[in-house]
Amino acid sequence: MNLKHRWSRGVLVAAAMTWPVFPPLSAQQSQATDDFRPVTLEEAIGIALRRNPGLAQARTNIESAQHTRLSAFGNLLPSVNLSYGYSNASTGVLDATGQGFSRTSYSTQLSASYNLFDGWRRFTDLRGAKLGVQEQEARYRQTEFQTVQQVTQAYFNAVAARDLVGVEERRVQRQQDQLDFVQQQLQLGRATRSDLLRSQVDFNNARLALLRAQNDERTTTFRLTEVLGSETRVGPVAEATLESMPLTMSRDQLFGIAQESAPALRTASTATEAAEAAVSSARSAYLPNLSFSGGWAWSNQEFPPSNRSWSLSLRGNYPIFNGFQRETNVYQAKTRADNAAEAERAARLNLSSELDAAYSTAQTAQAGIDLASQNVELSEESLRVVQERYRLGLATILDLQDGQITLTQSEVDLVSRRFEYLVAIAAIEAILGRELDGS
Repeated sequence: MNLKHRWSRGVLVAAAMTWPVFPPLSAQQSQATDDFRPVTLEEAIGIALRRNPGLAQARTNIESAQHTRLSAFGNLLPSVNLSYGYSNASTGVLDATGQGFSRTSYSTQLSASYNLFDGWRRFTDLRGAKLGVQEQEARYRQTEFQTVQQVTQAYFNAVAARDLVGVEERRVQRQQDQLDFVQQQLQLGRATRSDLLRSQVDFNNARLALLRAQNDERTTTFRLTEVLGSETRVGPVAEATLESMPLTMSRDQLFGIAQESAPALRTASTATEAAEAAVSSARSAYLPNLSFSGGWAWSNQEFPPSNRSWSLSLRGNYPIFNGFQRETNVYQAKTRADNAAEAERAARLNLSSELDAAYSTAQTAQAGIDLASQNVELSEESLRVVQERYRLGLATILDLQDGQITLTQSEVDLVSRRFEYLVAIAAIEAILGRELDGS
């Protein structure tokens, strides 16, 4: 490209210059996620708690455990049965008194029975059923907080993706300003054509990065919609930010809360107690059984029946040998109890490991937020200085590129540190089974 310069009113201008024209981003490109329904984090959590498939299954398990408990309680009550009959034959049959023949007969019987003693099996079964309900309730609470954690992470991931779009938009604007600045410097003879070409490349790369960021933002809204189980695509509201309060609780305080309220520990503990109750129930097979029953009956060839009778009986049973079934049942029950105890121990170890890792991540991210904020301010000032030095001919286009890259990376790091902190806080809350005040 040949440049012919002339002086005009003290300003050097280009007499013949032809530069490529860069069209601005279309509205569709710059607003890639304008077709979702905005929801707050609280609304997103509410939708997930109503529609999440895992929570629906957990609720079904609680109802099943409650019916098992009802059945175990019913075993403590007597059983009552009412039977009745009517018959009509083509030929007469001898009646119940043996004094005549009749073609019809009526009968009604009311009977009741009660198990007086079965080696306390019913009581241990009832205790195990109650613990089963508590176990399923603890599992539901654990699933609930895990769901909240997933929703929180997906929600803030969408917010972070939107913030990264803002970072790339500012980068595009800075690269556009730099391109205009270099073009002016070239007109003044203070820059080279190579500088201009490098600035054009940087501007194009910035625009491509913005398009990728917008696509990523759109993808995060679909991921959030999937986690919520929503039929309509949703996304974070415009007011949602990654700003948060610092974590004020110490590591020891969090561990103390975890020992009391962690759903994983409560689930494992109640499972161990239920397994131990099953051992007691299996051992009751070595004790005798005693049951009582009685009944009242009416029967006659005419209706209503007039012949009445009653009966009472007391029965006992003791299995001397049943092919080692009792021994096998006791052994299997003890094995399940031992496995449950080991699972509880593993849950405690895993809880300590996960809680410590989440706390360390939160502390690191919290410190990283302060450092990243300082880096953004320093990078902005550094870029301003480099731009001034470049204007004076004391810096090269590579220095400008480094300043742009450093500032963009500092802004990305700040978004990443804020996102990591919020995800770590959500993980801590899921482990503890409660929300953190001041977090």
